[in-house]
Amino acid sequence: MRKLAHLHKKRKEHNVIITSLSILILAILIVSPASAAVSSWEISPEKPVLGDTLSIKGSASPEEEVEVQVTFEKAVQASGGEYEYILEDVEIPEGFKNRFTVQASEARNLNVRVKMLIWITKSSEASGNTATVTQSSVPPGTYQIKMDGDAKGETSTVNLKITAVQQIKADSDGDFSYSYNTKAVPPGDFEIRVGGITKKVTLQGKTPAVISDSLQETESDMEQTPSETQEETEDTELNLNQSTEQGENKEVEVQEPQPAKKAGLPVDTVYMLGGMGTAVLTLVIYSKRKTTQK
Repeated sequence: MRKLAHLHKKRKEHNVIITSLSILILAILIVSPASAAVSSWEISPEKPVLGDTLSIKGSASPEEEVEVQVTFEKAVQASGGEYEYILEDVEIPEGFKNRFTVQASEARNLNVRVKMLIWITKSSEASGNTATVTQSSVPPGTYQIKMDGDAKGETSTVNLKITAVQQIKADSDGDFSYSYNTKAVPPGDFEIRVGGITKKVTLQGKTPAVISDSLQETESDMEQTPSETQEETEDTELNLNQSTEQGENKEVEVQEPQPAKKAGLPVDTVYMLGGMGTAVLTLVIYSKRKTTQK
């Protein structure tokens, strides 16, 4: 009897061990292979600017499903007990293996309104200090997303945590690639998790680049200004010299006497005719005197 009881106890322990191992193996199999399959991944550009498209490339097990998760936060000011934040041009890539989650901390509730052709709203009441809205299998396209609701108590700031998840598949060699447009991401730090590897990325705003370009253009203009000024000075001096030379020429022309053109007969002809007239008059007077004497 003792032997039978002992054997029964051993079998029971053996069954417990087998059951425990089976549960452990099942749990390992249930865990998404994407979290353990990725061996490495890289992102470019390493220092992205708002509006850049991030290119993610890496290696995993052949034909494995890889999960790419992008998370960023935004502190939104509450006014009159309400808050609102809008994301423009949110691009959902092809495929329906995606998920979009918004968490609002220090909020009484959360409304997530998505517009492609029409507005679709999904709402949630807060549990504790946080309200959460999740939507899976979002059709691919470009969306406008509006997040709003009531702030909790007299809080002045509601913190929004936005997470976008996409499932992609590695090829037969285990290589995978993914593109993510940053137009809808606010400047600052955000996280990208690929498989089980998480990296922090800092997104620069456009303002520093614009200022840098403007400064470069200004410096370029300043470098060109001396030569342009010199050319303008030379042109001005040339014009002044030409004007001076023309003025001197005009003065010379004024100083040179020009022969006067007189209308009528020449002076010599006038004197000759005057002399002839005087002689004729003298002869007439002399003839009259001679006739009177006779």
